[in-house]
This record gives sequence, structure tokens and C-alpha cells, in this order.
Amino acid sequence: MKILNKLIYAVLMVFLFLPLLSMLIWAFFSSWAADEVMPSNFTLRWFRYFFDSGDWLIGVKSVVFSAAAAFISLVLSIMLSRFFIKSSFKYKHQLESMFYLPMLLPVVSVCIGSHKMLLNMFGIRGSAVVLILHVYFALPYAFKMVYSFYHVWGMEQEQVARGLGADRWKAFYLINVPVYLTGYISSFLMAFIISYSQYFVNFFVGDYKSVNFSMIMTPYITGSDRNIASVYTLLYMLYGIIVMALCAGIEKIYNNRKRNESYEFFGAEKP
Repeated sequence: MKILNKLIYAVLMVFLFLPLLSMLIWAFFSSWAADEVMPSNFTLRWFRYFFDSGDWLIGVKSVVFSAAAAFISLVLSIMLSRFFIKSSFKYKHQLESMFYLPMLLPVVSVCIGSHKMLLNMFGIRGSAVVLILHVYFALPYAFKMVYSFYHVWGMEQEQVARGLGADRWKAFYLINVPVYLTGYISSFLMAFIISYSQYFVNFFVGDYKSVNFSMIMTPYITGSDRNIASVYTLLYMLYGIIVMALCAGIEKIYNNRKRNESYEFFGAEKP
């Protein structure tokens, strides 16, 4: 049984890393002849092109924009989750299911309808519309993750803190956040990925200020130049990995800080 598990794990790793290995080869080597064992003509040409063309700045703007959309989605998810956990009414489950509709609705239909409505009725256009739609499509995933954590852990500890005299903010920051921090960060990352990978929303309803990494990367991927397509794909992944690493670092620093505060409060020695 252990051998079978290791074999399955090895096969999964091969399928996971083979595409990445292929992109690494074509990002750094311009050719690989059929009669050669190793690729040849090492080059950094397209990496230089990425930075010289200013596309790196579009990547940074995409990360900041998607982080903002993810943060808004997280805040709304926390508010909705707390509402549903505390409330009990007849059509609670029906109302909850409505927040998952963006998972099922076609992106093109939502973009056409919302663009017309927001532009004609409210006069909202450009980046504001893009941000609203990014939050709209990311919210169901963020809400599902946060709500699942609330279902598992509940809110009893926070309610006890409120009963002992803590105000709303202290009970949330000192009790709720340490318990749900992993869920909040996971929800943020899920919303970030949904927003970061959006192409059609920015293309259809955005203006020249709404160009994101997916929009500049897609033409290269659909083209015939595998070298530049590999470079842009790797850099696209790198931006996302940096955000994930930062979130993991924030979680680790916060947990270490809370652990040290606990040791100091109880007078215990740090291990």
C-alpha cells in the first residue's frame, strides 16, 4: 500500500512539474534541435523585453488591483458569514445559495448586462466597473471558505468575550482573528487568484487603465513564439507566488507574536 501511495504521488508530481520544466527550458533557451541532447543558445532576451517594455509595471498594478478586490471580497465574506451564523430565519438557506450564483452564470452575460446597467443607470464606468465585477466573481469563493470556517469553529468564544466585557472590536481582534486567521488568508488568496486571472472582464468593460497581466500575456500565449509565451507565463506565476509568500509570512509573524504574548502572559518559558 505504501509503495502504491508513493507511486501515485510520484506520478502526480511528474504531471505537475513537467509543464513547468518545459516553460523553464523555453524561457532560457531559444532552440532545441532534434539531434541535440540538451537545448542550446541560452538567452535572457525576453526577460529584458519584459522589463524594458514596462510590462512589469502592469504586472504590479494587476497585483495591487487584485489584492484590493480580494480584500473587499474578504470583508464582505466576513460580514455575510457572521450574519448567517447569528441569524435563523425561514429562507436562510435559499438566501445563502444566491451568493453562489456567480459561479454558475456565464461571464459574458454578466459583463454585458452589468455594463449596460451600471453605465446607463448609475453612470459608473472604467476601473470602477471592473472592480465591482471582480468582487462579484470572487465573492462566492471567498464567502464559501470563510463560512465553512465559521461552521466548524462557531462564534462561542467571541460571544463569551463580549459577555465578559470586551467591546465588539476587541472581541473580534483578540478572539476572532487568531481563530480564523488561516481561513481569512485562504479566502483572500482564493479571491485574489480569481481576480488576478480575469481576462474577459477587463477586456470587455474596462478602459485603457484596466489593462492587466492576463491581457498582455494572452496574445503571447496564443502566438507562435514559445519563448516569449514561456517567459510571460513564468513571470505571471511569479507575481502570484510572491503574494502567496507574503500572506504566508504575515500569518507566520502574527502567530509567532500571539504565541510570544501567551508565553509572557502565563509566565512560561519559550521553547
